[in-house]
Amino acid sequence: MQLPELALQGLMEGMESESLVILAGMSKYDSAFEIQEYFEKSLIELKIDLPDKRQAAIIFALGLIEEIENGELDIIKGIYKIKNTAIDSYDFIDESDKFCYDSIGFEIIYGLFDEYFEIKECGDKWNEEKKEKLSEKIKSDLLTELLKWKEIMDRH
Repeated sequence: MQLPELALQGLMEGMESESLVILAGMSKYDSAFEIQEYFEKSLIELKIDLPDKRQAAIIFALGLIEEIENGELDIIKGIYKIKNTAIDSYDFIDESDKFCYDSIGFEIIYGLFDEYFEIKECGDKWNEEKKEKLSEKIKSDLLTELLKWKEIMDRH
């Protein structure tokens, strides 16, 4: 149902397509099948190929990293969202060789993320100050690794 709004945005950004104009004029009261049809026609007319599910998951993850970089999303909440919403939307686990998500180079981030929560849950073994210092160090390492991963994925 957001496709007409996206079509309008595309027109405002200079995209030109007969079907895009029709799609932009549609509303939530129009047939979902008709909206989908004009969306698909618009893609063909504009020569836009949609990414496959694997690539879409990575693109979504990269968009979330930008939100983290811009300070719009906390690093821990952001990685949680990247892992559970973007990366887990595709079966990267099945592609893994030795470590979870190693097929896309996300294994270090996943390991640090897991370690962050292990430290938070370690109970009385460590004092709170030590836990906080380690947590902050891991958050810093996570950001560093996340930005490295983004750079690698941007090149592919």
